[in-house]
Amino acid sequence: MKWFNNLFTRNKTSHPKQDKHIIVSIEDVRKAINAWEHDMPDPINRTQLLREDQSIDLSRLTRYLGGRSDQRFYMSRFTYQLFEEKDKDIPYYLDMVQAAVDDYMDENPKLPVVEGSRNRQIHYDQLIQGHYLKEKPSIPLYLTTDEFLLTHEPEWHVRKYQ
Repeated sequence: MKWFNNLFTRNKTSHPKQDKHIIVSIEDVRKAINAWEHDMPDPINRTQLLREDQSIDLSRLTRYLGGRSDQRFYMSRFTYQLFEEKDKDIPYYLDMVQAAVDDYMDENPKLPVVEGSRNRQIHYDQLIQGHYLKEKPSIPLYLTTDEFLLTHEPEWHVRKYQ
């Protein structure tokens, strides 16, 4: 009879593997996000994992990570680039400047990059003067050739093909 009582009194939402506290790498999070997105129906994408501060809601990924983590990772809504806690400002700047660059390019035939810059560094003053950007980011950003998305890495084209 004891087994019968235990059957109805145990916590059915408890999953030992998912309740395990773990430490994850940014690559673990990347793989978990890809697996989560793959399992979701078509209109749902990875940006739905983001909180308002652009941190990723890891509690929704526990099944893919193999446990829960208190770590914080951040993601750009436009470029999907992932960042650790120490770089949490980068996705904010990427998204802010990406929107400004997109608006600028809709209205202008020329790219908003620093003249003569080999790595296509974004010209913040040009965007501010045109009222596309309200504040100047504290880090330089660069325009890629991949759909004109931004990156924070000045040598993105070198890393991409290695």
